[in-house]
Amino acid sequence: QSVGACREHMLLRGVAQSGRRGLAARPVRVSARGLAAAAAAGQRILYRSTRGGQSDLTFSEAVLQGLGTDKGLLVPQAIPRFDAATLESWRGLPFHALAAEVMSLYLTDDDLSRSELEALTAASYGAQWRDEAVTPVTTLPGGMRLLELHHGPTFAFKDVALQFLGNLFELLLAKREAAGLSHTLTVAGATSGDTGSSAIHGLRGKRGVEVFMMYPEGRTSPTQELQMISVLDANIHNIALAGTFDDCQNIVKALFNDHAFRDSVGLAAVNSINWARILAQTVYYVHAYHEATSPGAALEGTQVSYSVPTGNFGDILAGWYAKQMGLPVRKLIVATNENDILHRFFQAGDYSQLGVRETLSPSMDIQISSNFERFLFHAGGDDAPALKSLMDGLEDTKRLTPPPSLLAACREEMDSERVDDAEVLATIADVHTASAGEHTLDPHSAIAVAGARRYLQRAPEEAGVPMVALACAHWAKFASAVGRAIGPEEAAKLEMPEPLASLHGKPTRVAPLPNDVSAVRQHIHATLAQAHESSDQEAVGA
Repeated sequence: QSVGACREHMLLRGVAQSGRRGLAARPVRVSARGLAAAAAAGQRILYRSTRGGQSDLTFSEAVLQGLGTDKGLLVPQAIPRFDAATLESWRGLPFHALAAEVMSLYLTDDDLSRSELEALTAASYGAQWRDEAVTPVTTLPGGMRLLELHHGPTFAFKDVALQFLGNLFELLLAKREAAGLSHTLTVAGATSGDTGSSAIHGLRGKRGVEVFMMYPEGRTSPTQELQMISVLDANIHNIALAGTFDDCQNIVKALFNDHAFRDSVGLAAVNSINWARILAQTVYYVHAYHEATSPGAALEGTQVSYSVPTGNFGDILAGWYAKQMGLPVRKLIVATNENDILHRFFQAGDYSQLGVRETLSPSMDIQISSNFERFLFHAGGDDAPALKSLMDGLEDTKRLTPPPSLLAACREEMDSERVDDAEVLATIADVHTASAGEHTLDPHSAIAVAGARRYLQRAPEEAGVPMVALACAHWAKFASAVGRAIGPEEAAKLEMPEPLASLHGKPTRVAPLPNDVSAVRQHIHATLAQAHESSDQEAVGA
């Protein structure tokens, strides 16, 4: 659904909602440097690199650039805050309206007008979602809440951010075209399974955007792969890389750090290194708080905890930003699979890269958690030189050694749990049986639930705090693992939803490439040249 298709109708609706619920004031809580930067900019939120090489970027510059020119990630120079009364005033808003309220705290009319933002969120969170709540919250046997993030076009949580990012790219390019500036983008992405299909479905057919998506050959589920390679739109180009997700991600970063290439093709990012993805994901933490608490809870100081299946750290980082903005969060639980570099960090201060182990939760089979850099930057007091030194050491030695003060600051914000494949299968089976088949978890969602259970066993005093586990994918994307967990008889009762049921047998297109940045760069150049030639021929024919 494009922005323009529903702009007039949704703007009228947005204006009516704005009339009912006024915009909140925008106080800022940041470090002294961030506060000074925000004041100098008239409260406009600007962006800087975690490694110190860039600062004072606008929202659109940060979104279109994606990654810092110094290898760092872009972060807001100030974090806006809302108070408890504002949080309560948002209770009951439809998701698209809540998204406009939360995101508006980071935007001024110099970035996007209120009407443009409302049109974007309306287009991004509309009829393409299978549940009108967009991210509904249900209750598991025993009382734990389940935040269902898999009701979008590709049945994965990444639809929440990438439906928005696709429409945002389209709007920003249109504004650049109107200003006489370059208005094409070449998106280079890496996926362990879900980002790819979500990005593809968010960007397919978008004018001025070519998408190159790398995934590790043979390391996604069959459904995840088919969701990508069965999309034959002319601007979608899938690459099956002979390597791991970390290899795919390293090539993306290498392309961005090749400044000549980056500038020549107009490179842009859709991975969670792109700030707009993190911003969009903060919204469902606010939504889940409303659903897990009673009216007035924020005014009473009621807190909520969240258990998040974590690989690349973007999802839980969004929860951390929501907490810094004012959301009453008690604890954020980093729930990992057997690729447990983050769990080892929080429990033992050990952030050393080991080999990637294949598990039942392939989207978390990661040893390089890109967004962890943003968290370390903030936890270390926004100290760019110190962060750069840590990251340079990690790149050189594959080990990050945090100072005791940094490790303590990180542990103040988050805890962690590790869940192996055997526990994943047991959790899927237990929840399916206890709910009489009402709740069937995928492996990633099972890690969130098992991680929450483990945490509560360690901290029984937390039992009275509402716990929300994030269900990040639909079981049907991992039907083989679910079948192993619940057995063939129960699995036969499950109905594979469309369009997943019809994926097999569809025509596909994919380019297998070696794990080599030069090969990928050459492929992108050749594909773009062919696309430009076809475009020129169509223009002549017209």
